[in-house]
Amino acid sequence: MFTGRRRLLLGISIGVASAAALVLAVVVIISSAVSDDLGLPSDGSLAEILEEDSPSADGGVAGNDEPELVVSVIPHGPLPVRVDIPGIYIDAPVITLGLGAEAIPDVPERPDQIAWYNFSATPGQNNNAVFSGHVDWQTPRGDPIPGVFYRLRELHVGDTITVMLENDEVLEYQVTGNVATNYDDPNVVRSMEPAIRDVITLITCGGSWEYDPAKDNGGNYSHRVVVRAERVQTAAAAAVPAID
Repeated sequence: MFTGRRRLLLGISIGVASAAALVLAVVVIISSAVSDDLGLPSDGSLAEILEEDSPSADGGVAGNDEPELVVSVIPHGPLPVRVDIPGIYIDAPVITLGLGAEAIPDVPERPDQIAWYNFSATPGQNNNAVFSGHVDWQTPRGDPIPGVFYRLRELHVGDTITVMLENDEVLEYQVTGNVATNYDDPNVVRSMEPAIRDVITLITCGGSWEYDPAKDNGGNYSHRVVVRAERVQTAAAAAVPAID
């Protein structure tokens, strides 16, 4: 069971990666705009993210081996339906997706959609809600265009992200880290694990395109961009009801 759990989450990491690296035709526009030495974020570190939020006893980052995974019940509440990030001009619908073939998550069929994965918690459940989105896309005519998370790398610590739920509740989060790491870093998997605080994790691709004809999508991006944000409790939400 534990081995299967590891394989499933490693499949998730691969699936999130493929969500952005769709077709070789978009390489020219994206590689020039999101190269290894241009635009990769470095607000905080993946180690800090995992140390602060991991419920596992060891915390911190894993080595080159597969990380030890936390097996727990994932809390679910009202589903997220929209994400608004004013600082980078994102106001996009959220769709619910899960795992497809070979434990790899399905990806949005449109460039303007954000996926929330049902293997993670829903926002507002004092846990980790995981989202992903395309960094690039190709139109039916073959024209390369940016995806919904094309500017995700531009977020800074303190920036605001709001998530609207299906019950019309709006939750506010503040960015606590925005980092880039190698695409095969096992700690990307750990960033999708349960957390001890109410956080959201947004993941997309970045860096330079690495051509590989053996891959179905023609290659892979060199990095993953991982944004972590913690919920901001408003005065009304944090107030304790008076007892008569």
